[in-house]
Amino acid sequence: PCYLGRYNGETEAPRRLLQALGVQFEEMRRCGANSFCCGAGGGRIWMDDSKLEKRPSVQRIEEALEIDGVNLFIVACPKDYTMYNDAVKSSGNEEKIMVKDIIELVEEAI
Repeated sequence: PCYLGRYNGETEAPRRLLQALGVQFEEMRRCGANSFCCGAGGGRIWMDDSKLEKRPSVQRIEEALEIDGVNLFIVACPKDYTMYNDAVKSSGNEEKIMVKDIIELVEEAI
């Protein structure tokens, strides 16, 4: 997540949590401090992006689908959750990948 990693300098806590939950995960190529934004940052969530060739959130979902066996896209930000769920739907990938917030995985483990 952009804010957690870039602004707060915390990139390992979500990974440690996933490991503690026993989740097997694969890092995307643009991750951690170099994470690629979902496109909602800086108020862009409210802007018209219809002129973009491809929204950043759709680009990220497509990158995730390039990784063999990936069917879950885990986020730790409410903006990410909204943007990536919309990207999955608008790109027609509902049958291929599901977006979940990391706290949903915690809830499932309890």
